[in-house]
Amino acid sequence: MSQDINRQITVSAFGIPPDAARPSEAPVPAPGRGELLVRTQYAPINPADLNVLEGRYGTLPQLPAVVGNEGAGQVVAAGPGAEPSVVGRQVFYLGRNDCWQDYVVATPDQLVFVPDEIDPRAACMLKVNPATAWLLLRHRGDLPAGSWVVQNAANSGVGRSVIAIAKAEGWRTANFVRRAELVEPLLDAGADVVALDNDDGKAEMLQAIGGEPVHLALNAVGGDSALRIMSMLADGGTHITYGAMGRRPLKIPNSFLIFKGLEIRGLWVSRWLASAPRDEIEGVYARLGDLVLEGGLEQPVDATFPPSQVGDAVTRAAEGGRAGKVLLDFRPGATEGG
Repeated sequence: MSQDINRQITVSAFGIPPDAARPSEAPVPAPGRGELLVRTQYAPINPADLNVLEGRYGTLPQLPAVVGNEGAGQVVAAGPGAEPSVVGRQVFYLGRNDCWQDYVVATPDQLVFVPDEIDPRAACMLKVNPATAWLLLRHRGDLPAGSWVVQNAANSGVGRSVIAIAKAEGWRTANFVRRAELVEPLLDAGADVVALDNDDGKAEMLQAIGGEPVHLALNAVGGDSALRIMSMLADGGTHITYGAMGRRPLKIPNSFLIFKGLEIRGLWVSRWLASAPRDEIEGVYARLGDLVLEGGLEQPVDATFPPSQVGDAVTRAAEGGRAGKVLLDFRPGATEGG
């Protein structure tokens, strides 16, 4: 191992995210019986991480705690009774909420092995956004080829994954965004239609769809935006909420439930990870890994920061107008933008 300290990002008190996340150091842990030691390479900063730092997430750690719900690295040591042949393999963390540190001791069921050919920056973002997109699109197993799916927050990590997966699976996407400069990049990424998230954009979207039914709407915003995509659904359509970026409640007209028979659901990928059979989880991630290797699933990176600059990293992750995900770069000697 190339360093004898374990750099960690810890939280002692919830609060403003850049203030709540603090760099600290601890000894490098040793794997016990049946355990593996993983050296983290990259870890993304997700909206859920910001909510944890604020103390506003669905599940919160007991403080003080190391945080971070996603990350990837390389197995560097195997404890007694663990399989030594996996040393050197690339993995991402599963079922861990302490990923923002150099070294993580994990049991094999807390890791997913991914092809070593996958860029470690892509590997560190496989767990949450692509899996969320996959589950959203697969909620309705009856979606025929060519079906339309409408979504807001289309430039988010999940939104871009929805576009990529839908394109690979033969579905079409109608995508709402908040800024005009996002339209062309999403069209270049494979989106079928992109419009601004307002009433004029909805009219433009409906004209492009041309009266074909929309069976699935994916909401990460809430408020008027959620209602907008809900109103575009055909009778019996499904509306799934997986985020609340706009911090506005979901408003459901009675007529949508009574006369249109819409199905209104929520999705939390953490619940799926906690309850799904292991072979199902591995199957989903194997397919997502194939899409990454085929070039059909890309998640852009806006910036990288070493753990010593976590305050700046969290500030950037909370800003609008980013070009992609913000990553913490735990590689030895990493610098901003490295």
